[in-house]
Amino acid sequence: MNGDLKQSGFRKFWKEYGNIVYCIPVLLGIIIFTIIPMVYSLIYAFCDYNFTYADNQFTNFGVQQFQRIFGMDFQKTMHSFFITFRYAIATIAIGMVGSYAVALFLNQKTKGVAAFRIVYYLPCLIPAVAGSLLWKNITDSYGLFNNYLMNLGLKPYPFYTKGETVFPTILMLGVWGWPGSMIMWLAQMKNVPNEMYESAELDGAGYFTQTFKITIPMTTSMIFYQLIMSVINALQVFAGYYPLMNGQNESELDFIVVRIYKAAFVNYQISYAAALSWVLFVVIGVLTACIFKTSKWVYYGEEA
Repeated sequence: MNGDLKQSGFRKFWKEYGNIVYCIPVLLGIIIFTIIPMVYSLIYAFCDYNFTYADNQFTNFGVQQFQRIFGMDFQKTMHSFFITFRYAIATIAIGMVGSYAVALFLNQKTKGVAAFRIVYYLPCLIPAVAGSLLWKNITDSYGLFNNYLMNLGLKPYPFYTKGETVFPTILMLGVWGWPGSMIMWLAQMKNVPNEMYESAELDGAGYFTQTFKITIPMTTSMIFYQLIMSVINALQVFAGYYPLMNGQNESELDFIVVRIYKAAFVNYQISYAAALSWVLFVVIGVLTACIFKTSKWVYYGEEA
């Protein structure tokens, strides 16, 4: 009898609170790997932290790190933000339009399109750093691509050796990340009711009319999500391009996160790097809030 009561009590508890139990690992991960590091980084940003000291590592509390960012290092900081924003604007525009166009092509009901989807998604399985090193071997001064050019009697292309060619090169490498967005577009396109396309065809609407009148409006929720994530990811660009820095035209790859990394792990200026991180956090937060403020064009469905 007591066993049955305990079992029924456990079932009642699990029915009411079982979902919370499943969330505990995620909550612990967020607390340990996100909230606690953010709190510590905020403390670091307002002091002169020195990890080489055994005692009294947190000294000289104040805003001196932010005064340095907006004072003596203001020009360097603005240059990093300019490089980052220029990259973000270009890569978001090209990446979203390009990946959406590829998704439209792969959404067609044609024979063999499933194989194209698999082949096109394969680059996403390669880690960012490994992919960057692979592209570096291909686009280096004496890399695979330039070896082919020289064998043909042509001059090698200065991918990273000239400042004016660095930016087009990294935009070209951005195509490597299109498959991830393409999968998201395809998933959203599959949710568009076929009845809408059938009705449009009966009314004489062609492919382009259906695309601009049905497909794009019905996928605005995913466009909004992709825009938010693209802004956040583009402003934090690091792993995909830091391995490409080889001492030549590094100013063209001096993204803000690269600057933070070098401050923390090259120059060991932990507090300065933490302050830069919080400046970037505020910038991303303001831009995200602005995007949400102007999201009236997003269609969430009939229940929204």
